[in-house]
Amino acid sequence: MAHWTVERRGAVPAGPERVGGAGWTAAWLTGAAALSAEGALALVVYFLAGLRNEHYFAAGIPAYVGYLLAAVVTVVMLGLAGLTGSAVAVLPVVQLSRWSARRAGRAETKRWCLAACGAFATAVAVCAGVPTALLGGGWTMLPLVLLVAFLGLVPAVLCTRAVTVLRGAGARFGLAAVVSVCGLTLSAVVLVGGLTAYGTGLIQGYEPPRLTDAQLVGTWTDEQGGTLTLRADGTAVADDLGGHTARAAHGGNTSEQCSGSGSWAKGASPSGTPQLDLSVSGCGEGNGWQFGGTEEQPTLYHWIGDPDSLDQYALHRRSPAP
Repeated sequence: MAHWTVERRGAVPAGPERVGGAGWTAAWLTGAAALSAEGALALVVYFLAGLRNEHYFAAGIPAYVGYLLAAVVTVVMLGLAGLTGSAVAVLPVVQLSRWSARRAGRAETKRWCLAACGAFATAVAVCAGVPTALLGGGWTMLPLVLLVAFLGLVPAVLCTRAVTVLRGAGARFGLAAVVSVCGLTLSAVVLVGGLTAYGTGLIQGYEPPRLTDAQLVGTWTDEQGGTLTLRADGTAVADDLGGHTARAAHGGNTSEQCSGSGSWAKGASPSGTPQLDLSVSGCGEGNGWQFGGTEEQPTLYHWIGDPDSLDQYALHRRSPAP
């Protein structure tokens, strides 16, 4: 009696379905949407964090139109950067994950995908961090680039991988749309939440220092070596203050420097904030200087021309009263 022997073969891990041209298009768009959403969220966080530091916002219709145009340009740039980053980084990492899993005879899991992200981020860190360190930038750049590249890649790569394992073009493009909407929603929620936190005082935003008379007394200097000396008896001496002061005071375009003596006192700006009222012969009468900087490093400044230009002439305290 014949006996037949049948060898039992081990189960081969199932891999993701082969993705066609339309599927890779959906994957590319998904990676772009994820990267753009990450960029938008980073900009929102950067903007909110900046509200804790000294900042100025222009007002008026021209300024608002400028802000709107800047927002449109930012959105377009984020979209283009996302499309480029998805093509040169996200899709290659997804392909690397699939190819390496097949070569190793393993199932292409999320952990395997994360390992591919780590390998790609390491390569980026070495290519960018080592030359920077050799040029004097310091070796701390290497782990920093590695961390940023890895954290930036992971969400986009995982979302893109999810597209490649879906069946049907509709489901794949639908996931791309979901990623885009969720990213925009998250950025909007963080922005509104941050502004609410500042508005309610939960997070303390920047406030200009409230300098006392004693803190104002001393020598203040500009970047060109001009000085303004405020004395405790209320007198003031200006020595070669920059031409910005002369232009602001006289409304002309002269570049002459101003020197002279006069008086100073604390006053209030039209908006009610404290300022320095300076009256120095030869430098214009009644110049109002606003307070900026911090309590430790205060500045005195006034706008050059239209405040909406955000162009200011500033003095930094060089020394306290003798």
